[in-house]
Amino acid sequence: MRTQALDAGLVAQTQFAMAPFRLHRPTTIEDALAIVSEHPDAVIAAGCSDLVAQIREGRGLETLVSLQKVDALRAISHEAGVLHIGPMVTHHAGATNELVGTVIPNLAAAWASIATVRIRYTATAGGNVMARRYRYEMPLLLGALDADLVFDAGAASRPVASLWADTGSAQRGLLTDITIRTDDLVWFGYERSMRPTATVALAVRRNPDGTLRVRAHAGSEYRHGFALTADTGAGELDPLEVSTQLARQLPDECADYTGSAEYRRHLVRVLSRRLLTAACAQLKGTTTR
Repeated sequence: MRTQALDAGLVAQTQFAMAPFRLHRPTTIEDALAIVSEHPDAVIAAGCSDLVAQIREGRGLETLVSLQKVDALRAISHEAGVLHIGPMVTHHAGATNELVGTVIPNLAAAWASIATVRIRYTATAGGNVMARRYRYEMPLLLGALDADLVFDAGAASRPVASLWADTGSAQRGLLTDITIRTDDLVWFGYERSMRPTATVALAVRRNPDGTLRVRAHAGSEYRHGFALTADTGAGELDPLEVSTQLARQLPDECADYTGSAEYRRHLVRVLSRRLLTAACAQLKGTTTR
């Protein structure tokens, strides 16, 4: 038994009570923006898998904007060296999309590995990111790829990683696009074999002078992701050297009750070295991403 929000009283854990709320179902981005502008405190619903969890945790809502009928937010395109992913793209749709599989194959593979089958068919890329839950994995994947979140149909954008530094509301307007630069992307990979204690997503990009730079995001189910970067100063990777450099950047705050900061640095060093070794193997052959 537990006490529910909104004075619903004591009910069993498998039940919940909700007060009446107003539901909006726009069919275009323009209509959705107009509704959100009129109701700035409205809750925006994507796949609703996380929203249901929030309601069970006691979240109340007065106005709900469902994006299920906004087909334009499910689009995926690749233009001028930029991959565009609509926030309403489900995990299953993104992981099986032919364009994603062609442009960044390892992103498609990593995307297919997260969550359960039931969740993958309902949860969306945008909802996963905007929920800002430590255990969700899309922020790590997109953070390592240095993806940008575009709000209000181009009015504003911000890096995925900046969400963790935002102490205010998780909602900052309507997310309308997720963009990833691909013109300088050489390789991308994801290591989740040590979940829930540690996961690492890692991208290798080529600088204009031919040298390589590495961006990784390391996280766990208990801490937000930490951005780690390394410039190699060369056109080749040294997995041992670069992985050590990345691991050293983890702050002491990465520690929690499941492991010390030093232990997490050790895991990140091991996981990133695995990824960098795989990157080197592919770079010696083809530059498959």
